[in-house]
Amino acid sequence: MKIRWKLACLLAVIVLDIVFAGALFFNYSKAKNTLFLPADAGGEAKEEVREQFSGSKQIALTFDDGPHSVYTPLLLDGLRKRGVHATFFLLGENVKGKEAIVKQMQEDGHLIGNHGYSHVQMSREAVANACEQIEENNKQIEAITGVRPQYLRPPYGSWNEELECTTNMTVVLWDVDTFDTVRQIS
Repeated sequence: MKIRWKLACLLAVIVLDIVFAGALFFNYSKAKNTLFLPADAGGEAKEEVREQFSGSKQIALTFDDGPHSVYTPLLLDGLRKRGVHATFFLLGENVKGKEAIVKQMQEDGHLIGNHGYSHVQMSREAVANACEQIEENNKQIEAITGVRPQYLRPPYGSWNEELECTTNMTVVLWDVDTFDTVRQIS
């Protein structure tokens, strides 16, 4: 019985590895010709990028759910060293007590957006509750940075037209899933 269980587990791990490897290869194939350019690149390099990306293919580096007291400062240091800017979609409940990190994001030239107050599927919430989540986080971010967020990334990409009428913010979704929310069993 123990050998059957071990074989079944091994087979499951192999199948999962094949599935994840296929997903990674698919995402790699889509992004392998992407040109990454530091934010402080010279005029000629920027012009080359404009020519290459004058069509619909563009990439943006974004981070959701922060700030985190340990990992976000490390991330900010790494981005600063490389001259790279990103967009941080902040979760309101994670901001309290980390105001200095949010201020550092702004000082480093990153864009700060709204990810709601708590990580709920907004399309499943009452419109009034979803709006309250967005507005509470907007006020919090604006109190720290002096700038009202213009961009909103709803958790899980959960958004609908009914919610669109309630906010003047630009909703930012994604078209390549990194599968970073998939939990691995170890």
